[in-house]
Amino acid sequence: MKKLTHIIALLFCLAGFAQREARTPIQATFGRYGADCSAGRGICSFALSKSETGKYSMKNSENTILLSINNTALAADEQIKIAGKLFNSIKENEKPVFIQEESIRLDSISLENLNINGKFKIIPAGNYPMKITKEQIEIVLTLKTTD
Repeated sequence: MKKLTHIIALLFCLAGFAQREARTPIQATFGRYGADCSAGRGICSFALSKSETGKYSMKNSENTILLSINNTALAADEQIKIAGKLFNSIKENEKPVFIQEESIRLDSISLENLNINGKFKIIPAGNYPMKITKEQIEIVLTLKTTD
């Protein structure tokens, strides 16, 4: 009986891990400068996407979000808001960074909808490394707690 309990507990842990690895389709708005979401750089907002095949998806752990962006679906102005220039102008030896100009606080509805631990509510301002391939951009955002 004790072995069965351990096996069941292990299966629950694996199921929880598998659920976190799934990518959630989201809508994201970029361009952050004060209250104006049309200028500057950074994330302005997140929301769940109604489409399974959107431009953006994410997966998260307790205090990080891996934001995946479909590179082939982005217009030139969106590329500039994300990388500061067109992706095809980034040189091979460059280490591209995503700049979050201002901290963004995720509201409780976003936290719940995106299945993010409510303890970690803030994407701090700063530079985040980007991995750019022909078809996808990945940005790992580190969340922090409120002080």
